[in-house]
Amino acid sequence: MQYVEILRARRVLTWYCGLFLGALIIVTISFYSGHAQLDGKMEFVPLASLIKGCAFGALILATCVAPGLNAESSTLAIAWTRPMSRAAIAWRYIAVDVATISVGFAFLIALVLAFFALFGQLGEVTIDAGIVPALLGSLGCALMWYGLITVVTARMDGRGGLIAGVSWGVFVVLGLLWIVPFPAPLHGLITVLNYFDPLAYFTGVSSDGTGGRTIIPLDPNVKTAIAWGFAVVTSVATVQLWSTREV
Repeated sequence: MQYVEILRARRVLTWYCGLFLGALIIVTISFYSGHAQLDGKMEFVPLASLIKGCAFGALILATCVAPGLNAESSTLAIAWTRPMSRAAIAWRYIAVDVATISVGFAFLIALVLAFFALFGQLGEVTIDAGIVPALLGSLGCALMWYGLITVVTARMDGRGGLIAGVSWGVFVVLGLLWIVPFPAPLHGLITVLNYFDPLAYFTGVSSDGTGGRTIIPLDPNVKTAIAWGFAVVTSVATVQLWSTREV
């Protein structure tokens, strides 16, 4: 049954990679044809910062593939006649989705580096100590988002795509509400809710761990661990809920 998800993931990746690659080609043609130009030379762009910027691509992919398991609600009676456990079917779907998110994330990073290389700026990209934390933190947030969508939709009959789309509005609004000077009790509640918001785990702190005001005032490594913890726990819960639902 995971073949269905592989086909879905391939379709999502094709559109995702095609759009970003097309944008790079258009910018390159514009530059070398003289219709666009760079004003000055970039100076020392940390690779960790570029990786964190590419994390939004991973978040987009996470919300695109997350409804996959939920989409099988109409064919559960057939799917569960297969000679394998229901849990195994769910884990295979999740494995395909995680691989898709990871591949798309890596592709976008490579594409950004290709952009710098095409314009002779690759030497300005600096290798810093925040690369590994940025990779782990960004991917962890994407998988946390994926897990939250799948666990919410595990027993729904369809509507996975709707929940995935609405999640963007919910998570963005939660972050914006935290900035509003509400009374202390309400602000405290919003802060607690933001612990379930993947966006709160990699915004507000720079790649070296410093920065200004942040919603979750924890060490970046701790926040990364929490995000991965959410990803693991929600995935396990998704498999349990999906495999024990009624047809």
